[in-house]
Amino acid sequence: MIEIKYLETTGMCNYKCPICVERVRNYHMEQEDFVKIVDKNVELFNKNGVWLDFSGEPLMDPLFFERVKYLKSKGVKVRISTNGELLNEKNRKALIESKIDYIVISISTLDPKKYEEIRGVDNLQKVLDYTMELRQECIEANAETELQAVMIDTCDDFDRQQFIDYFHSRGINVAFHNFTNRAETISLDLMGENAEKLHDYSIERGLCVRLSENIGILCNGEVITCCCDFMGRNSLGNVKDYDYSIEALVNNGKLEELENNLKNHIYPGACADCTDWIYHQENSVEKYVTVYPVEKDGK
Repeated sequence: MIEIKYLETTGMCNYKCPICVERVRNYHMEQEDFVKIVDKNVELFNKNGVWLDFSGEPLMDPLFFERVKYLKSKGVKVRISTNGELLNEKNRKALIESKIDYIVISISTLDPKKYEEIRGVDNLQKVLDYTMELRQECIEANAETELQAVMIDTCDDFDRQQFIDYFHSRGINVAFHNFTNRAETISLDLMGENAEKLHDYSIERGLCVRLSENIGILCNGEVITCCCDFMGRNSLGNVKDYDYSIEALVNNGKLEELENNLKNHIYPGACADCTDWIYHQENSVEKYVTVYPVEKDGK
């Protein structure tokens, strides 16, 4: 089964987070390429909603709202993950009008000092204010858009319940992300010596599961099959070389070669540096993401 999970329309970002990978695609996807990708592969987009982002900040894309509307016109559900700094009044209004399905705001922590360590800017209160204003405006517009606030475990005195209670009381879903150094380019060591205690690396590493259902298309057309491969190091090829058909590209043999390498404990490119593999093994007991939805109708 093939599913397109990520469609990156921009590699640009307004933040320079110490916890993020280096920026290698400082440009936007051409609209002609975007339309051809959507039209050629509309049946392959993730049924829960394609993520219209990957390594960049989606609201940096000047054609972002136009692209959301185009996907929606094709019956595709759309999700985004944003750092929230660009959720100003104009963008909030445009998001609601686009009928986007799901917006994830990476808030990470309620501690201003820790937020500045993680994000590199003293911006927490601004992002919180924008988030609450967006929530209120969604209610007033009777919008079906759902919001989620993301927290990151930095392996210190992390108060998960406080974060959950804060956002649940405001009608916003919460997701918990384990923190791992996924690319060895991260300049801030937040895990420290506690990391090994929190993550079990004793299981045997082999093939990461469901690679063909984790397809990402980068803004330059390169196709990857891992949510950790922000640099595109394990590209399966460029969709433009296959008449924009993901199915044709995936059948070029490179995915099969990658899977065989992993089964034989050969870890090329991004796989060599990855620490997130513990979440994607057939026998994994840990989860990278745990979602805490707001209870509805007393359930």
